[in-house]
Amino acid sequence: MVAQAKAQSDQAIAAHQAQAQQQKAQNDAFHLQVKTQAEIELAKIKAELDAKIAVLDAHLKAAAKPRKTQRSPVPGARKARDGHHYVPDPKRPGKHLLVVHHA
Repeated sequence: MVAQAKAQSDQAIAAHQAQAQQQKAQNDAFHLQVKTQAEIELAKIKAELDAKIAVLDAHLKAAAKPRKTQRSPVPGARKARDGHHYVPDPKRPGKHLLVVHHA
């Protein structure tokens, strides 16, 4: 009787171990599937961000380029120490107006 109970106990233990191993294999497979899907989504996001960064870099490089076209100064304008050009104000003798270039 004791031998029979021990055999039943061993069978139950073996069945539980097999069930646990099967559950672990299923969990590992599910984990791998989720991890792979997440990596795919992250790769898509990274590609989109890289494309946006490339566009921004191109805009920054274009904005940082020195302009090659020199604007012709306004007749009578003089360049001041601050780098701006000024013309005499006809309504206020001794005063000057700042020359503003519009694009």
